[in-house]
Amino acid sequence: MRVILDVDPGVDDALAILLALRSPELELVGLTTVAGNVVVDQGTQNALAIVERAGADVRVYPGADRPLAGRLTTATLFHGSDGLGDLGIAPRRATPSTTSAAAFLCEAVRDDQATTVVALGPLTNLALACRMDADWPRRVHQVVAMCGAVTVPGNVTAVAEANCYADPEAAAIVLGSGAPVLMVPLDVTMRGALSRERFEQARPAVRQKDGAFGLACSLLKFYLGMASRLGSTTAALHDPLAVAIACAPDLVGSRRLRVDVELEGSISRGQTIAWIDRRRERLEDRGDHDDVVGIETVEGNVDVALEVDAERFLRLFLERVLGLERHRSS
Repeated sequence: MRVILDVDPGVDDALAILLALRSPELELVGLTTVAGNVVVDQGTQNALAIVERAGADVRVYPGADRPLAGRLTTATLFHGSDGLGDLGIAPRRATPSTTSAAAFLCEAVRDDQATTVVALGPLTNLALACRMDADWPRRVHQVVAMCGAVTVPGNVTAVAEANCYADPEAAAIVLGSGAPVLMVPLDVTMRGALSRERFEQARPAVRQKDGAFGLACSLLKFYLGMASRLGSTTAALHDPLAVAIACAPDLVGSRRLRVDVELEGSISRGQTIAWIDRRRERLEDRGDHDDVVGIETVEGNVDVALEVDAERFLRLFLERVLGLERHRSS
């Protein structure tokens, strides 16, 4: 599968890039960067450094340096001041493309080659591609977007997930564009969390202490350390799960839903609102089909992942990103 990763590296973005590069199911044709976890210039340097450390030949296309509206908020508190755990990782020779991310997305997504875009940051670049080319949503094979929260709380506010909160206008454009979107929300990413105990069990088996495997080890050590400082014994692998779904779509169970993005309000801005009518579900469960007929249905605009085989995902992640031959939990 031809895949473009849209990233804002970010520790979990970096791990997702390494997973994509180690996945034979995917042909990674480009990385586009967007402001999110860090400013876009830093994110671009991080993407270049990850690709270079992995020994891969993948071009990096710098993208939007701010959201469509509002101010940029970053997440260096969680990812380190450089976005990569302050590990001193920088590209030695690699340089970014002079083509913008939105232009590359429009150019690379063609009718004659099915291309999936896995979006791991704010959806600004994808929204700009939609604005640049009104036919782009029809041409893209699929957008796998790590964004939103449907039945669980947000992780930036009580209701908003980070990528949607960072640029809700862009999220609204992409989710409403008619593109075939699979939304990967916190509902499933929080269940694909790696425990410190499992990481420590896997660490001694890592075949190389340098290169991509050693880098992944260092990133995970930082990530779990940060989670521990915040009172958690696990770290959610948000972005790697979205990449894993591109490799193995049956990792998740999804449901077609109408999802809107709240653009107003000091409390609700960035919230993803899924139209799930509990009245209909309760009546259907009771077999009251006559009453169900009277309840208006709402046509869905995106597929939303709501179930995940977390154990299978974690095995796939550890085997590929840490280079383990056959890792199993104890």
